[in-house]
Amino acid sequence: VSTQSTGVLCLIGIRVHSINWVVLGHAYAFSTTFIGSFSHAAELLKRKNFMVIQNGLPSVDSFFALSGFLVAYLLLKQLAKRGGLSPSQWIAFYFHRYVRLTMPYLVAILIEGWLYKLVMTGPRAQQMTETSMGSHAMCKKYWYTNLLYINNFVPWKADEGCVGQGWYLANDMQFFIIAPIFITLQYWRPLIGLIGTVGAMICSAITAAVITAHYHLGPAITADTNQDDMRLLYIKPWVRITPYLVGILGGWFYWKWGEKISSGVKSLPEWLKVMCAAPIWAVTAAVQYGVVFGLYDDIQAVQQHHTNPSEADSVSYQSLARIAWALSLTVQILLCQCGLGGFINSILSWSGWQILSRLTYSVFLLHLGLGTVLLGQMRHTLFLNPDFEFSVLYLGILAMSYLSAGVLYLAVEQPVGNLEGLTYRKDR
Repeated sequence: VSTQSTGVLCLIGIRVHSINWVVLGHAYAFSTTFIGSFSHAAELLKRKNFMVIQNGLPSVDSFFALSGFLVAYLLLKQLAKRGGLSPSQWIAFYFHRYVRLTMPYLVAILIEGWLYKLVMTGPRAQQMTETSMGSHAMCKKYWYTNLLYINNFVPWKADEGCVGQGWYLANDMQFFIIAPIFITLQYWRPLIGLIGTVGAMICSAITAAVITAHYHLGPAITADTNQDDMRLLYIKPWVRITPYLVGILGGWFYWKWGEKISSGVKSLPEWLKVMCAAPIWAVTAAVQYGVVFGLYDDIQAVQQHHTNPSEADSVSYQSLARIAWALSLTVQILLCQCGLGGFINSILSWSGWQILSRLTYSVFLLHLGLGTVLLGQMRHTLFLNPDFEFSVLYLGILAMSYLSAGVLYLAVEQPVGNLEGLTYRKDR
């Protein structure tokens, strides 16, 4: 969905910064295995500012929240415009989504599963092209699960499968399929719809808490000695749906009250806008800081003493952190859209982000494979200055990802979107 066409311009900057954060986390996760000195690695992991990378997991929750927000807002506008959707329009609703996501995805599967095998020649090439996640062997065996968007269930082992980041797309598609249940209820029976959405969110949080306690999992995959966290929690829809549901609630609120609040805010003097907005911005920023940096002591305990944090910490974080992050982000989006974003909204809505924002999906598809190829061909370890070398490595992967994404967007994503849009618009 083009964020510019929705009028929610602050999402442009949020998408760009979020995908850059995702690439940053993956680049460092791979490259830390190349550090030639254990002292350098230990020093890096002890730094608190490294939590932005080590616990950068909320970057993915940002995309779930944005997706839920846009789906709810746009579908509610369509329902209000037409008074409902016909069966053919519902078919077009799902067909549009599947085609737009799947065609670039298919190309990414072909590139990662087959092309990279031909170009990798480094000392780790065989390992990365034959046995690891996203390798030729894995893609040859499991490619169909990605195209059916069931790869967060099949294969059951989290370290198998084709296209490592594909679990996110499977979850997002599954959420998209069931989202109209909540959204149409919010349109026709608002109270029932809102209660149902909040109820589903609570059930998801309880599920995460029960699984965490039962299997003695840590608060996050980066703070856990149990390797089953990825398989049991991290990629499963009944756990990851909470930010999406928060986004749906935010989309409903903006559709219902956004224009009224915006018109009222316009009449306020600037000093009063600042007085109203500053405390909300401070609280939401503090919540986000706590979500990212709150695990510092727990991660240190795992890495230095190989002991899991307390069960209370693990259960509370696994069940509440995603909701807290998504809720704070959604509130910030509403502040920006209602005229209370100030300079932050100006930065996020800057027109210069528009081109990069269009490439974020292709960057997401390609960056992990590009990083794997680059690191798989490295013939040396990182010794002298890990900070500098990691920065160069990250910027290189990021630049290659955007350049490759531009090619994929122009060659596949945009043409498919234009062709499919001709049919889709007839049913709108």
